[in-house]
Formats: sequence, C-alpha cells, structure tokens
Amino acid sequence: MTDMALLSRIYFNAVFGALGGLIGWLLYGAFGDPGAADSRQWLLGGALIGGSIGYCVVSVEAIRDRAPLRFCRLAAYGMVLGAAGGALGLWLGDQANYELLERYGGRRLEVALLARGLGWLLLGWAVGLSEGVAARSLAKLSYGAVGGALGGFLGGTLFGLLYLLPMQRGPDSAQQTALAGAVGLMLLGACIGALSALVRGVFQPASLRVLRGWQEGRDYPLDKPRTWLGRDEAADIPLFRDMRVEKRHALLRREQDRFVLENHAPGATLVNGIALEGSQELHDGDRLQLGEVVLRLQLRAARKR
Repeated sequence: MTDMALLSRIYFNAVFGALGGLIGWLLYGAFGDPGAADSRQWLLGGALIGGSIGYCVVSVEAIRDRAPLRFCRLAAYGMVLGAAGGALGLWLGDQANYELLERYGGRRLEVALLARGLGWLLLGWAVGLSEGVAARSLAKLSYGAVGGALGGFLGGTLFGLLYLLPMQRGPDSAQQTALAGAVGLMLLGACIGALSALVRGVFQPASLRVLRGWQEGRDYPLDKPRTWLGRDEAADIPLFRDMRVEKRHALLRREQDRFVLENHAPGATLVNGIALEGSQELHDGDRLQLGEVVLRLQLRAARKR
C-alpha cells in the first residue's frame, strides 16, 4: 500500500509539473520571443518557465490538502526560486552550448542536448531546493534538490531532443517546432516533479499513513525534527473536517532514530487505543487516533527502502 501512496505522489507531481511547463511555454510565447538568440530573452524565458514549474510543483501538497493559505506560501517560494533557477539555467545552457560547440563543433546535436540538460539541471535543483525551503526541512531540501536536479537534466535532454530536431529541418517546420517546444517543456516539468517526489519517497526516514478520516490512504513524510498535526492550515499534517481535532493537536518529535508523540489535546488522543496524556515514544506500526482520524506510523518500510 505504501508503494501505491508513493506512486500517487509521483503522479500528482508529474501532472502538475507538466502543467507548469505548458503554462511557462504559453507565457514565454506571449511575453517573449522563443526564436530570438539573445541573452535577455534566455533570462526572461527561463524565469517564466522556471517560475511556472516551481509554482505548480511546490504547491502540489497544499492543493491536495485543499489548504489555500499554505498554497500561497508554498507557491510563492516555488515561483521565486524556480524563476531564479530557470533564468540562470537557460542562460548557462546557452553559454555551455556555445563553449562546447567551440570544442566539439562536429557533433552539434549531442552538444546541444548536453548543454540543455546541464542548463535545466539548475532549474530542477532550484525547484527541489524551494520545496525544502518552503517546508523548512533540511531533509526535504536535500532530497528535493537531488531529485529535482536529476529530473531537470533528464527533462532538459528530452526537451532539447524534441525542440532541436524540427529546427534542423528548416524554417517550414515552425509549427512543429512550437508544438515540440510545448511538449518538451511539459516533459521537463513532469520529470522534475516526478523525480523529486521519487527521491524523497525512497529516502524519507518515516511516514504517517491516514487509515481513517481526512485524506484516507494518504502518506505524510516525517522529514522534519518537529511535525505538527492538527486542524490548522499551517500544520505540517493538516487534519480537517473533524472538530474534535484541535488546531495544534499533537507534536511529533524526531530524536535521531526515535519518534516521540507529544499530546496537546488531553482526552482526544489515543495511541494503540490507550489515551495519551503527556508524551510517548512511538514504534513501527503504532496507531494514533486524533479525534476520529486514525493514522499509522511506518518505519519498517522506510528502512527497507
């Protein structure tokens, strides 16, 4: 079941990443000139594309939780850092393309693909980085940065392949080039979103799975030293629709390999069916009940991964 939750997270990240790539392409077509070989156009295009992908990918979790305030905060981080990474990445990709062509001019297509991959790698890294910054999680920052960079390189290479091949056929293929650019950027966004979710899911130390209640079947990674559970939109694990759940209901602390649950709602928190008054160390498979919401701590699967 945990694998299904991971696949679901990868799916949502990929879909929203692809949506961000498409929006970025449309914005670049409206406010820039994709056909111009100018440094200012590279910076503008990279900022629009990177900001759009970052905006969509980083805000996925808040959209799934239907938390508008959290969405605004996450999307702002994703848009700003994604725009910075995209602008710098597209400009560096152009510079790398020029330098590599000077040395290996006989292999233009391979050089261009490598340059695009290296350039968009920086965008993916910035998007993954912004996820950790927005969540204030060092673990999520490192996992997201690695996964985003891998997705950026793979997606950038695919984008280059789709975008450059029609251009080599001549000016009559302008429509094909535009379509290839849009599809290529959708693949870029999907790769960044999917691989950032995959790396994070594989290496996350533990997770809480919702067995009953709001977002049943959902896995919430425990990648912060302190994780708040409650009805507050600012909570790390938001549990809505149950008025017995307090806004700041419980705090889950990670102390090296130990997880300790600290109850802030006396009488409304159970661990394995027993009322919790103060704090208690949790073990793999323990069931937590907050109001009517039931969650299970998952450690063993994480260690195997």
